[in-house]
Amino acid sequence: MKTLIKAVRLVSLGLLWATRLSAIKSAGLSGIPVHVVVGVSIFGIAILFTAVAFMRGNWPPLSKETTVFYCLSGAFGFILPFALESLVAPHLSVFVLVVIIATMPIVTLAISAVVGHQALSRSAVSAVLLGFVGALFLIWDTAQPSQTGGADMIWIAIAFGVPVLYAVNTVFVATKWPVAADAIQVAHAQALIFSLAVLAGRLTMGGLSVWTEASLNVPAMALIILCEGGALMLYLKIAREHGAIYVSFANYISMFFAAIIGACIFGDQLTWFSALAAAAIIGSVVLFQRKAD
Repeated sequence: MKTLIKAVRLVSLGLLWATRLSAIKSAGLSGIPVHVVVGVSIFGIAILFTAVAFMRGNWPPLSKETTVFYCLSGAFGFILPFALESLVAPHLSVFVLVVIIATMPIVTLAISAVVGHQALSRSAVSAVLLGFVGALFLIWDTAQPSQTGGADMIWIAIAFGVPVLYAVNTVFVATKWPVAADAIQVAHAQALIFSLAVLAGRLTMGGLSVWTEASLNVPAMALIILCEGGALMLYLKIAREHGAIYVSFANYISMFFAAIIGACIFGDQLTWFSALAAAAIIGSVVLFQRKAD
């Protein structure tokens, strides 16, 4: 049962990440500026977690240790990659963006080995590389010349900052977690801290009237808030309980769902070659989970 729950959490995280990326792309295509997507989403996530805290009667613990952790993990694992994803998503295929983000397990594996968080093993390396082969299958099957050539190469290069930020934060979360806080409390604290910072910055730059542009695509914005909030909580919980490398496999899972979403909503290409990619990704997760269990 524990193995099943562990797998369901990972799959759910992948689904939430893929759905959120598609919603970000939809919001960008609707003309909502990046800073509006980020600002409104973070504020909405803070309200969401505050409501949960009221219902639970359980607020984030505050101390020097927890506050530093909230700020650092929130910056590297929440606000910076979220803002970067929002910036590049309208310029890239959903497939291409998720493939780039899917390099995170490789970076995470390397960082984990360097800092001594998780030792390298043949099965772990094999699982990560098998998943990456699945990523290469997808990019071969779905990337078009218009998506990888010319100016788009700049956006591809910028997008690689996302997996690096996530990898650094994932190892940080797994190794420096404050014992006094649970995943919901950490997610809530991060959202509160950065929503207040965004709110202050917005007021300094001329008020909140620009946030009304979020009304250009209300369903997409609501989906971003719900998916990002849920994904943040799951990501923190899995990283804390099962380690940095395991949670990074959610990137591979997200590719499976992104392929379906991209084909159904954005008209991205989906062929039998993508099915081979999905098989490789599923195999990589199964291989690593068997090794971990």
